[in-house]
Amino acid sequence: MAPAVAGAASVAMSQALQDRQILDAVGTGAAALSLAGSSFIVLCYLLFRELRKFSFKLVYYLAVSDMFCSLFTIMGGPSNAFYCFAHDYSAHFFCVASFLWTTTIAFTLHRTVVKHKTDVEEFGSIFHLYVWGTSLATTVLRSIGSDYGRPGTWCWIHQGSMAKVLHLITFYLPLWGAILYNGFTYYEVNRMLNNATRMAAGISDRSNQSDIRADRKAFNRWGYYL
Repeated sequence: MAPAVAGAASVAMSQALQDRQILDAVGTGAAALSLAGSSFIVLCYLLFRELRKFSFKLVYYLAVSDMFCSLFTIMGGPSNAFYCFAHDYSAHFFCVASFLWTTTIAFTLHRTVVKHKTDVEEFGSIFHLYVWGTSLATTVLRSIGSDYGRPGTWCWIHQGSMAKVLHLITFYLPLWGAILYNGFTYYEVNRMLNNATRMAAGISDRSNQSDIRADRKAFNRWGYYL
């Protein structure tokens, strides 16, 4: 009985390891594509001076954060505990920063399109403080209860329930917060643009109708003189 149980356990562990390797390969492939795309955006920003406007600066900072997030994701988990510690901090910092930069872009669009404000460039320093400060705070907070002495395949997998809870709070809370905020903001922006489109179409229709009536009056006058 014991050998059968041991064999079943060995098969289960082998299957779990294989599944984990597949997930790691998929994650690495996605990170490589993200790294290529973000690197292209950074290169374009550095090469073309006409792109260095405030709106594209936010996209540039987003691309830089995503580039480093993807890079550290591709690196996987170093076997040395100290390097695993540094890798974890770097990956978490830049990944959270990439989430937060998307919210600054959404905020800028909302303030420009919905509120019709032109002072968005004044928020540049506030955006940096918000993104880098929040990323640093969440990175330091998640180090509580972490065990870097036994790194696994990925360095941000820790031992202990406290570390797992902190990981959920410091990583997934900013992620879902950004998703919800961006979704609501883009809904407002899209609604405003649709309203503006309908108003423009209505004005165009009324203008066309006025032109038609004017043409009819002119035609009637011309017919009268004939």
